[in-house]
Amino acid sequence: MNKALAIEGGSPAKTGPYTRLPHYGEEELKELREALEQGTLFYAQGRKVYALEEAFAEWVGAKHAVACSSGTASIHTALMAAGISPGDEVIVSPITDLGSVVPILFQGAVPVFADLDPRNYTMDPSSVEENIGPKTKAVLAVHLWGNTCDLDALKDICDRRGLILIEDCAQAWGATYKRRKAGTVGRIGCYSLNEFKHIACGDGGLVCTDDDVLARRLRLATDKGYNREAGAAIRNPTFLAANYRMTELQGAVAKAQLLKVDDIVARRRRWIGELMARTADFPNILPPIPTHGCDPSWWFYMFRAAPGCDADKIAEALQAEGVPVWAHYIGQCVYEYRLFTDHLAFEHGGHAYQARVYGKGIAPVAEDILRDAIILPLHEDFTDRDLDETVEAFIKVGNWEGAKRV
Repeated sequence: MNKALAIEGGSPAKTGPYTRLPHYGEEELKELREALEQGTLFYAQGRKVYALEEAFAEWVGAKHAVACSSGTASIHTALMAAGISPGDEVIVSPITDLGSVVPILFQGAVPVFADLDPRNYTMDPSSVEENIGPKTKAVLAVHLWGNTCDLDALKDICDRRGLILIEDCAQAWGATYKRRKAGTVGRIGCYSLNEFKHIACGDGGLVCTDDDVLARRLRLATDKGYNREAGAAIRNPTFLAANYRMTELQGAVAKAQLLKVDDIVARRRRWIGELMARTADFPNILPPIPTHGCDPSWWFYMFRAAPGCDADKIAEALQAEGVPVWAHYIGQCVYEYRLFTDHLAFEHGGHAYQARVYGKGIAPVAEDILRDAIILPLHEDFTDRDLDETVEAFIKVGNWEGAKRV
């Protein structure tokens, strides 16, 4: 192995591009052809979306599933079904996509940001409990990078305090918590079928629950409140809902993709398991520690620069070795965005979140995580050669004296 770092003139560890095969194939084409041959692409008159919902409910281990148009829509649908209303507060993670948080604002509710665990990067239950107030109605547990939150602790808090626990599983397809699939411990589980998730249909979402009443409200929330049950008055909505309907084309592709998810997750687990086993003890790098009881599904590999080391330097050195990492993940906590600090959600008019002060310092552990975080994107098609060369790069950079923060 050439131990001279590429950033210092040595040869890169990675000798070629990472392996990635086409994400879609004949299975999706077959389902799409059948969808087109139905003569309708409207979910209520077709078969693909309903078939997807049935298959997903069985796969995830829930009684009910409802499809929708995106992962963001799945969160908003869950909040509508849960009755989240203006002035309510919802506790959420400060390191997440805006799709987890914007739906809270659309309901007129107030996002409250809990701090995170420094090694698994999910919501710290003690911080969640500290942030509960008289207006708190729900906890939105964000399962970051394919690792679940401490769901026993969060469920205990929600049960004791009369709150609804909603799971954001957008990054956690196939993750399990004490042998239960992510999304089935809380009252509602939300999934994304965005193009860049474990499985995809361009954009789409799925919501699951065991609660019959919530299931009915979830369906109404995706379809403008229209009740399409036999004998019902369709146009007589009972609450404010959105049009988040999934089309038959999305449903067709997602149905084919769902058959592949277990294999996708298994291959990611094997590759990352090998990477972690072979790169566990370097002075410059802190690997993640999954939540106790969780078997992660590894949407990406998120590790930290060790104390005294510089994430930017480590990322730059790994990039020079041919490993496509980047530092700081989303750059800053969500509550530091101007949308929150300057209360810019709407051009004019009042909103409950305007009374809350947002800005740096709310979640210091989360801010430290982003300062030190380095992201390695993953794909299930990565080969053993990709693994060996990535390990070589980690060995070189993991022991590099130049990684120290000045």
